[in-house]
Amino acid sequence: MDNHQSRAEETFLPHEDHASGKVQKKNYPWMFLWAILFALLLGVGIALLVILWPTSEQQQLNTGCGYFSNADNERCACLTRLHQNHPDFTPDDMHYAQIAWLYFEQNYQPGTGFVNSVDGYPSTTMWDSGSVIFATLAARRLCLLNDTDFHQRMTNMLGTMNRMTLYDGVAPNKVYNTKTATMTDYKNNAAPNGIGVSAIDLARMVSALRTLSANYPEFSNQSEQTVQRWDFNPLIQNKQMYGLYRDPILNETQHFQEGRLGYEQYAGKIFKDLGLDTTQSADYNNKYRSDVIIHDIPIAVDARDPRKYGAYNYVVTESYALEAMEIKPEAEFNKLFQNIFDVQKVHAEKTGKTTAVSEDNLDRAPYFLYNSIYVAGAPWGAITDTGIYHPELKTLSVKAAFSLAYLYPDDSYAKQLMGAVRHAYDPDKGWYSGVYESGLGYNRAITGNTNGIILETLIHKLDDSLTLGAESLHFSPMIDLYSASTH
Repeated sequence: MDNHQSRAEETFLPHEDHASGKVQKKNYPWMFLWAILFALLLGVGIALLVILWPTSEQQQLNTGCGYFSNADNERCACLTRLHQNHPDFTPDDMHYAQIAWLYFEQNYQPGTGFVNSVDGYPSTTMWDSGSVIFATLAARRLCLLNDTDFHQRMTNMLGTMNRMTLYDGVAPNKVYNTKTATMTDYKNNAAPNGIGVSAIDLARMVSALRTLSANYPEFSNQSEQTVQRWDFNPLIQNKQMYGLYRDPILNETQHFQEGRLGYEQYAGKIFKDLGLDTTQSADYNNKYRSDVIIHDIPIAVDARDPRKYGAYNYVVTESYALEAMEIKPEAEFNKLFQNIFDVQKVHAEKTGKTTAVSEDNLDRAPYFLYNSIYVAGAPWGAITDTGIYHPELKTLSVKAAFSLAYLYPDDSYAKQLMGAVRHAYDPDKGWYSGVYESGLGYNRAITGNTNGIILETLIHKLDDSLTLGAESLHFSPMIDLYSASTH
């Protein structure tokens, strides 16, 4: 053993008193200092642990932000409130909403605030623009859009609507270019004089503006100014709605009664709530109603013969679904809508084909088709607006499937509907319009109306917050059911 090792052992081993045979312990001051330092460090560590340990609110925040992996602070706060207030809003629901909102991100025109009606095609109608407002409301509520962007989009769009040219100075033209907000025809060719006015499309816009104003009162003035520009005198006559059409040969405006049972009542009720006399149009028991039996279920239809009146009486899902979400429900309507749901459920059981029909854009000629429960005297027809049948192009409508599934969530058919359409989307663009019954695959037309109605359906799940109720004569705010959690 060398001297260095011997000195080390002498230093660190207890000293033995050979005379007494006892070990004598020495006191070392530095050991006491180490003990004090250790205690201090332990105390600081415990204090930091108490301060930094997640509170219950922070744990809920993380749960809410779990909807997104890259949520910023504002979105996290929004998601936390959403999760706290609506724990039944599932990750699947949020996934569906994210897909739908992709469409509006891809097709937004910042110069006007409008959104393309069809993916990549710079054209829109007032119906489709109404769906844009509902979609944007839903995106804000579901934390897909921050408060600043929401207000910028709505202010921009309403600003455009308050300065764009109206057809004959009466009301919005049927179609506009989304980039320039100028009047066009349906092929998006410039039409300086316009091609006409759809009263039903205007009703959809009114419904959207009223819902926007009810939940965000700061938009009440812009919304009121938008509608006050319109002259309803030529559009509401004889307790019914009338559209305007420019005759291309005479270059004169023609008037025609607009609406058939379903869409007519949806639009008529909206205008009636504004104080306009659309008593006949708003009534499901008006003189034109008839009933047909399909699969032993009575279905209300419009008895006006298209050969005489020039318009087809399509019975589809969309108008009923929108009325269920936007207008205060009535017992009579609830029964009619229940029959619309039931007849499609029974048809699916009898044919083995999941059924939810509505009008939709197509990804091939003729590019638009009314898949109907009943039309022109027969059930389950797929027909163009000129009366040409295309049974080979029947589809399961994605927006109709979503609407029925979410409005009747406790019915076993809801699960079947969602199972049939839940993968019918482009991950970069949004939801497809449908699935072909004939085995052709997806109907890959992607539109604002389909994606907008899906978002509207998803927000309706939260608390029926889109119900307009009876408050109507102005855009004054109603009781706000949900907007406080979005600011």
